[in-house]
Amino acid sequence: MKRSLILITALSAAAMVMAFTVPDETGRRKAVGSLLHLKPDLQAAFTPGRDFKAIARPGPGDWLASHDEPGQTYGQFLQSRPNRPGADGRRFIYLQPIGEFPEGAPKMETLKKYLEAYFDPMPVKVARPLILKNTPSVRQRGEQVNSTDLLDVLQKRVPRDAHVMMAVTMKDLYPGPGWNFVFGVARLKRRCGVFSFARYGIETDEKKALMRALKVISHETGHVFGIKHCIYFHCLMNGSNSLPETDRAPLYFCPSCLRKIHWGLRFDPLKRYQKLSGFLKAEGFEEEAEWFEKRALKIKQ
Repeated sequence: MKRSLILITALSAAAMVMAFTVPDETGRRKAVGSLLHLKPDLQAAFTPGRDFKAIARPGPGDWLASHDEPGQTYGQFLQSRPNRPGADGRRFIYLQPIGEFPEGAPKMETLKKYLEAYFDPMPVKVARPLILKNTPSVRQRGEQVNSTDLLDVLQKRVPRDAHVMMAVTMKDLYPGPGWNFVFGVARLKRRCGVFSFARYGIETDEKKALMRALKVISHETGHVFGIKHCIYFHCLMNGSNSLPETDRAPLYFCPSCLRKIHWGLRFDPLKRYQKLSGFLKAEGFEEEAEWFEKRALKIKQ
């Protein structure tokens, strides 16, 4: 059986150079799709404006300099027939801790609150921790854990009421030969993904480590919602080859990716932005909170 499609945010051991052409305004509008039939608040939410920049030309070592990404318009997203949230009773996101977490690591309750705001109105459950020593089918390479094997295990453990099961671990991950490591990995159709805190710098800057965790967990969860890497806008769903590239990424979905999750979640854009702003303010991320506040005001007008 052909393996399910896997999308990875990672660093490859082999460096290729790809020629990437930044899509023009017409290409970006095509990525969003026609908005004529939508209500005014949704038109405001999905209309590209000054708040959303075009994706930048990749520099040496960036994701698009070494990966040939075809992109995914809103129309192509629908054609891929993604899993619809809530269908067959699958109405929860599960957060699956794996192994132990040191002092200073982002708390599961914090990640739970964030996911409930980011993927509003889908509720989140925190599962009981999975202990790797009880899973001999998961290969290890020194201190690293094989993420492909781990996904095979997680795929069999997805609860019947889960739309997504997202695992998190302190173990460093690698998907197979030819890869140094991965920050996270997800399977679009199999409802599961995993990401690692191992390289986030928890021991030196807990706040920065938390922001990295927020970005990667929502990026990987976005993949499990059926969203591929974005090549149109400066967007949370851009691929990343390194921590500096992850740090440069915004915390928000571009209009095209936002429309993709709205297809299944049917959230109120104003309420979602307000919830995210409130969460970020509580965690001390004032600059990010301000961005969501401004977007909420534009939708409210």
